[in-house]
Amino acid sequence: MMALQKTVEKAAGIIKKHEYVRVVSHYDADGITSAGIICNALLRRGIQFHTTIVSKLERSFIQGLNEELIIFCDMGTAQLGLISEYLKEKDVIIIDHHTAPLSSRSTSSDELVLSPPSSFAHINPYLSKSKNKGEGEIEGEVCAAGLSYLVARCLSDDEKDNIDLAGLAVAGALGDKLEMDRGINKMILDEAIKEGVISLKKGLKLGDGKIRDLILFSADPYIPLMGKVEWVDAFLDKLGIEGDKKLSDLEEREERRLTTALLSLSGESKAGAGISEDTLVGITYILNSEVVRNGLKFMRLVDACGRFGKAGIGIGLCLREERMIEEATSLYIKFQSKLVSELNRIESGEGIIKELPNIFYFYVHESGITGVLAGIVAEYLYTGKPVIALNKKNRAEEGKRAETRISARCNKKLVAEWKGDGIDLAKAMEKASKEVEGFGGGHPVASGASIPEGSEDKFIATLDRIIGKQKTF
Repeated sequence: MMALQKTVEKAAGIIKKHEYVRVVSHYDADGITSAGIICNALLRRGIQFHTTIVSKLERSFIQGLNEELIIFCDMGTAQLGLISEYLKEKDVIIIDHHTAPLSSRSTSSDELVLSPPSSFAHINPYLSKSKNKGEGEIEGEVCAAGLSYLVARCLSDDEKDNIDLAGLAVAGALGDKLEMDRGINKMILDEAIKEGVISLKKGLKLGDGKIRDLILFSADPYIPLMGKVEWVDAFLDKLGIEGDKKLSDLEEREERRLTTALLSLSGESKAGAGISEDTLVGITYILNSEVVRNGLKFMRLVDACGRFGKAGIGIGLCLREERMIEEATSLYIKFQSKLVSELNRIESGEGIIKELPNIFYFYVHESGITGVLAGIVAEYLYTGKPVIALNKKNRAEEGKRAETRISARCNKKLVAEWKGDGIDLAKAMEKASKEVEGFGGGHPVASGASIPEGSEDKFIATLDRIIGKQKTF
């Protein structure tokens, strides 16, 4: 933690020397909230900025950056070699929580990852862990938004400045499905609760809105009634609960009745794992400083904006622009509709999910939902092996090769069951994608790759073999 804090302080010191900053971040909820935290902190110091949200960092993009200070959020560790090559004369801050790719773990590359140019500040908890094995190791996972929050706190002139941005850090953690009860996340949450920035409430983890709509679009947690209008109406009529009533307006006894009824649906579902009480009921985070106060709902709106190429609206929400809520909500409904369509197809169709000895895999018909869909399938429907989702919908841009985008997901319970070094989808996806001249990486339980169109069969066979070698029982 000490090494990480020193790097955070170095980053804040670098930022204070500049009047203009280029902020580059990833397009998911963690990436957008991470950028949102930095943008708020810059605004409050009177520092101008330009923010760009991207799906990945490419050589041509990095090469084209010419600002004196560039801040990368939720990305950059995997591209440190390229960033060092093209931006070594610039001030660069990387705020990331992804592991370095295997290709960067040779002796020479290790020095590059751990000792970038002196004008760089590389904030990554994995680097701190590798330097301080055992003693002082950071407990628990932290997202990029949490790390950005630490930078924002260091940028303040008063000990309580920027604490109100903690809600964005929590939204980022919710997006990456991280636990809030340990390490840096707990520190951020405890501070925010003490200052009244965040409130906690126990109840249904469905977000907020009309009960009928919440159930109709509830893909995560997975509710078997999802997408079935008549079934939802009959279900609520039987319970005597008005579908147009907001979840937050339910009386305690009504919410208990609804919870019991939803849990009872688990036994009637074809889903592999069904819906557990822990998945359905738990802590709801109320973000008292944000324009959308329900933490889950806020995260989902921001995430949908990024996935539909409207990240500016997501950043606007993070900057507390109330006028952005309506359009963000429309994008979220569109996103959930795509998810529901795909999940209904998977549930009803034979042969859509294919099985190999060590993985399940399937092709996605809709665009923009691949990673989220893979996560839901792995968590609720096909839980016994890692799930791989392939999407050919992202057509080639002019002058570029056609690519297939791939998302790999694995539920955490399965990871605990596999012995040895266990499942590491980041390593597996990186190795398999290289075999077909693609690129991959990410987290052990959630990873992605891009491969040339036409190489899917070889990639899947290679990935299955690699994951098979990872597991021992």
